[in-house]
Amino acid sequence: MILRSVLFPLPFAFVWMALTQQTDLVSFALGYVIAFAISLLITTGDERRLVRINYIPRRVGALLRYSFILSRDIFMAGIDVSLRVMGFRPIDRSGIIAVEVKDQSALMAALSAHSITITPGELVVEFDEQAGVMYVHCLDVERSLPKAAAEQEERLKLFKRILDRD
Repeated sequence: MILRSVLFPLPFAFVWMALTQQTDLVSFALGYVIAFAISLLITTGDERRLVRINYIPRRVGALLRYSFILSRDIFMAGIDVSLRVMGFRPIDRSGIIAVEVKDQSALMAALSAHSITITPGELVVEFDEQAGVMYVHCLDVERSLPKAAAEQEERLKLFKRILDRD
């Protein structure tokens, strides 16, 4: 097992040297360290065994989809908050909503809370671990409440796919 972890990055280190057109020891070492780090990222479970290669595109696709959705949400929410600050939209509909976590994993809850908090106009203010609920302050409750459960479902689905837990 340890031998596989040490030998697996070797071919990738040579590919790194070819791509960067640097054939010195430093370039090889950098390529090896990067490949070794990636091999650690694509392991699963407590046994730290390598994930089957056919799952990697699925995980990368889910990561790209999540990144696109998060970037879009940050951009659109940033425009909305800017319009509210400049006085073009009212701020009087703010409040706190409860969003069900729907997963017992602390990692999934933390990733969901981060995704919500990084979006302008929404902030996780409390997390009730026993009830499995996050309390989110929103600038526009009427707009956030109807879509909160569906967005949480989508986030969890993507996180599970990215982390290979489905």
